Amino acid sequence: MYPVAWAVVEKETTDSWKWFIGLLIKDLDINNEGAGWVFISDQQKGLLNSV
Repeated sequence: MYPVAWAVVEKETTDSWKWFIGLLIKDLDINNEGAGWVFISDQQKGLLNSV
């Protein structure tokens, strides 16, 4: 396990998580609705509403 990406945002919200996840999907070229990928975060504020 190793960190793949991180971001600095003004506030941790659902919108900032959606923005971050969208960039992550694009940069990692994730297809098939993410089949085979597992993402782990210890910072969940707003994350559950975003996925």
